[in-house]
Amino acid sequence: MTIIIVGAGNMGYYLSKTLIATTNHKIKIIEKNKLRCVLTANKLDIPIINGDGTNITTLKKADAENADILVALTGKDEDNFICCQLAKNKFNIKTTISKINNPKNLETIKSLAADIVVSNTNMLSNIITQELNAIDYHFMTHFTMGDTSIVEFVVFEDSKMKEKKISEIKWPKETLVIAITRNNKSIIPSGDSVLKVKDHVIISTKEINKNHLKKLFS
Repeated sequence: MTIIIVGAGNMGYYLSKTLIATTNHKIKIIEKNKLRCVLTANKLDIPIINGDGTNITTLKKADAENADILVALTGKDEDNFICCQLAKNKFNIKTTISKINNPKNLETIKSLAADIVVSNTNMLSNIITQELNAIDYHFMTHFTMGDTSIVEFVVFEDSKMKEKKISEIKWPKETLVIAITRNNKSIIPSGDSVLKVKDHVIISTKEINKNHLKKLFS
């Protein structure tokens, strides 16, 4: 998976460093300032593209066509806005994340450009980890309220859940199977319902149970 980070300031640098240490995904940085590019390249063993992240040519140099996530972390909200818009409209990047410097711009950027708008480094790291999990494990958070989430998993050919009845599975505490989608049809499950390959299983669970569920469906 490829993640493009636009802006090699403190937030961009430390976010990149964290992702390099905790994931095996490809991280690329776009930075306009040449000196900052050199300093960052000396510290991080990843591709650094010297250029403007609001420029289509620069994004092409970063191979944006094959990127999964773009994170805009420049010091200008308008640049972050343009980066995310180009990522979505020109390169079909699935997930765009933008830092905002002025809270007044939050709704505009969120409604017109970025999927996720944040202003905290730790929050950015957590959100990207969730996005990576969504792709790696076919896990998606559809709705979260407090410590409870509605999540979806896919049953694969090599899944331990294949051909098992719901009643036979040792689910984590406070977990409820809400629905199963099979061949584009929704099924209201019972204890005797058997999980089939390619089933999409919708589950209500506590946040602390997510990793347990990932292991069940892996």
